[in-house]
Amino acid sequence: MIREINQEEKKHIERIAVCITAQGNSRRLIAKGAALADEADGELHILHVQQGNNIFHNADTPKLLEELFNYGSQLGGMIHFHCEDDVAQFLGRFAKEQKITKMVLGQPPMASLQDTAQLLHKLKEIVRFIPPQVELVVIPRDDAQPNVILRRKTGEK
Repeated sequence: MIREINQEEKKHIERIAVCITAQGNSRRLIAKGAALADEADGELHILHVQQGNNIFHNADTPKLLEELFNYGSQLGGMIHFHCEDDVAQFLGRFAKEQKITKMVLGQPPMASLQDTAQLLHKLKEIVRFIPPQVELVVIPRDDAQPNVILRRKTGEK
């Protein structure tokens, strides 16, 4: 269903970006992002950013991405695919250009404290580049765990 949005609504609309990888778990992230967008009557953006300039690291990647993009489209999402060397910096540009209000990421598998430290480093890097008003929502692998929401502190760069 398409609804008309007046100019005042357009300024304040929620814009949810779901960052996916070429993995089956991304389907769950898309569904969670779609639910957030539906609750807010907002826009859904499905974003895959491949580091470097080659998407064919694995023979299954193109087919899996196509399935994920089709699924996201069925849920009303706008599809975005980019190759970039600096993913965190690109996410910041994308959030600014698309006026994203929430960016959804999935928690990667974490088997050790080193994995946790690497995740925190990556999240801090992303938070550094996204506009201050954007909430970063990390969806845990275990549905029983709450989402983690990160925001840049006022005045932090």
